[in-house]
Amino acid sequence: MGERIKLTASDDSGEFGAYLSPLPANPGPGIVMLHEILGITPWIEEVADQFAARGYCVAAPDMFWRLEPNFVADYRIPEQRAKGLRFRGEIDHDKAIEDIVTAIENLQARPECNGKIGVIGFCMGGTLTYLSAARLKPDAAVIYYGTEVQNFLGEGPNISCPTIFHAGDHDHHVPLELLKEIRGALEGLPSVTFHLYDADHAFANTHRPELFSADPTEQAHVRSFKLLDTLL
Repeated sequence: MGERIKLTASDDSGEFGAYLSPLPANPGPGIVMLHEILGITPWIEEVADQFAARGYCVAAPDMFWRLEPNFVADYRIPEQRAKGLRFRGEIDHDKAIEDIVTAIENLQARPECNGKIGVIGFCMGGTLTYLSAARLKPDAAVIYYGTEVQNFLGEGPNISCPTIFHAGDHDHHVPLELLKEIRGALEGLPSVTFHLYDADHAFANTHRPELFSADPTEQAHVRSFKLLDTLL
């Protein structure tokens, strides 16, 4: 298990939390892991630790802190899930990017980090990862079923780092026709690789048995690790 840490916002508006996985014995790349609409859930902590076990320095910042600090939703409770969806619509993407920069700088300041940075995100966090790849120039980016990428396709040409986009072909949040539009816009970019799986939204979330799909998850993680391992 990792620990909860506090980060200071660059605009001096306050502090926000992050989950920091156990740090590696030898310096490794920093990985900023961006959560779904459900917040920093036990699953996010588990998958952060899974990635950290490969020798990465992994931090998962609270991206909803400007709306409700420490918000965590149980997907089985409709009211909580609806609140997460509402927060996804209300999040200030520019401020979120500032907070991601803060998380990156925190990792890079640690002796366990080799200075290289990857950003990985799920659902809403996938969209923020896409924006990070376009605006912040990390060393690598991995997007799992980003839900609003279609609203920012104009920023795609700004992506210069190796970027992987994982998506399910029957994602109930991003219909196939919309995925085709996203894929068509991104596949022409030399740094972006798009992978489509026989899966629904949130297919990598082992805590959601109604959506989790083992084979696509394994395939996606193998591809993600292959990219992120180049930063070791």
